[in-house]
Amino acid sequence: MRALDDHTEPIAETCRRVGTVADHLGLVRPSYVHLRRLVVAERQRVRGDAKRRAAIRAIAADVAEDLMLGRRRVDAYEVADRIRKAGAGS
Repeated sequence: MRALDDHTEPIAETCRRVGTVADHLGLVRPSYVHLRRLVVAERQRVRGDAKRRAAIRAIAADVAEDLMLGRRRVDAYEVADRIRKAGAGS
């Protein structure tokens, strides 16, 4: 399902694609209701992962800037805590 889903397309299109592949493989076509639940959950997971990666990039940029400009020492525990919080927010 992940390989067939294009987040720019409606969920119904993903369901049609999955149904076509299921038919081709001789499997029962999954229902729209079940696939919709899975597609929505997967899209939310992907968005959460993207937000977490963006937050970690921002943390890395802050740390690099502080190091290069000599503003302050970088506390590894503080950085780890910020990364942990970035993961909890997704």
